[in-house]
Amino acid sequence: MTSLLRLALLGLAAVLTLSCAATTTQDRPVPDPEVGPSGDMCRIYAARSTQMMGRVRTVEVIVNDQIIGRLGESGYLCWDLPVGRTVVQALFHGSVIDGKPVETVFGFDGEGGATYYYELHMDASTRKAIARALDEDAGKALMADRKAPEAR
Repeated sequence: MTSLLRLALLGLAAVLTLSCAATTTQDRPVPDPEVGPSGDMCRIYAARSTQMMGRVRTVEVIVNDQIIGRLGESGYLCWDLPVGRTVVQALFHGSVIDGKPVETVFGFDGEGGATYYYELHMDASTRKAIARALDEDAGKALMADRKAPEAR
């Protein structure tokens, strides 16, 4: 009977873990998608890939020590930044058993009025987090399959 109880508790823990990773929330204001960034700002979209690896992990996106938001499985984040060189940090948080989060850092030199698209995923062979810049067509296609973030 105790084995059955343990199995049930493990199943419940798995369901709760998967349900927590489903929502995308954004701590910064979400820009109006109908209005592009002003000339002194650039816009960034970030979403997770469709891969299975790392699916249960929440991805926290940080810029200049400020949390932009947390990516669930099927959402995207969108924010505006001043033009110039910027470094973005993405932390793939796992369970307590995993230990510290898996991190990727990417930088870009944003131009005024420009929009940038990034796909975040974990490499299955190396278990490292990767941020891949997408061209406009691929970026728009990825975001079209994702939900807008919930404001916090």
